[in-house]
Amino acid sequence: MKKGKQPLILTKSQHHKRLNVFGWVNPLAGTHGMVRQEKGNTDGFLAMLKSILLRYQQVVIDLWVDQARWHKGKRITEFLSYHRRLAINYIPKYHPELNPQEMLWRTMRYEETTDTYYETFEELVSSVFKRSQTWKPKKIMSLCHFI
Repeated sequence: MKKGKQPLILTKSQHHKRLNVFGWVNPLAGTHGMVRQEKGNTDGFLAMLKSILLRYQQVVIDLWVDQARWHKGKRITEFLSYHRRLAINYIPKYHPELNPQEMLWRTMRYEETTDTYYETFEELVSSVFKRSQTWKPKKIMSLCHFI
């Protein structure tokens, strides 16, 4: 290509698709979970909250989230009023480094997409979820800077 021109290389890449995953991490115990959703919206966030409540049935849950619009609003407030053992706290805007889940996302993206080609989008999805199941508590705690 001429200097200053971007080459166009046709591939069978799945770049037009997006994997929407909501996740949570308990950095003290080194556990985490992921819930795949069709869209990154309030419905997806509520589904993740329900999965957390199922996993931790006998404890009070103090959840820290960023200030994405789907983490707030009337439906979230109503859900929290019904599930009083769950409290949501908000991380200051523009500080993803304070969110331990971001460390997991960054590592997952690196481990699963660097120098890797997936024939289909579903192969990528499968690989991401399999990888997350292999992470041991010590690794999760380390990624969250808790050890």
